[in-house]
Amino acid sequence: MTSTVTDKSRIDPGSTAATAATESIASRPPGEVAAEAVREAAIAAAREITGVDREVGVRVKLARGELALALQLPIRYPMPIWQVATACRAHVRQRVQERFGMPIRRVDIEVTELPRKAP
Repeated sequence: MTSTVTDKSRIDPGSTAATAATESIASRPPGEVAAEAVREAAIAAAREITGVDREVGVRVKLARGELALALQLPIRYPMPIWQVATACRAHVRQRVQERFGMPIRRVDIEVTELPRKAP
């Protein structure tokens, strides 16, 4: 079975990929998750926000059972930077906490560019 995942689609919960990912996360001790899984979840969450361009970068630090995320966001011009960044911070925090159940110490945002929306 093959799946195509786009910005607005989700992996089917019954698919082999979803089952493998869930089993991988569930088999870890509480509070221990893979930084790469957190990074991918944060990128997907950031892309769900209107005004955030596709080339999102995320750095993840795991320390003492807490996460620290650093997002590199390209925000499409002329979107209001402050509003997009604030919405993105809250959304990424919520999504990552829902998925991994770990406390998030902070979510830093760096606006890396202001690309113009394609006509």
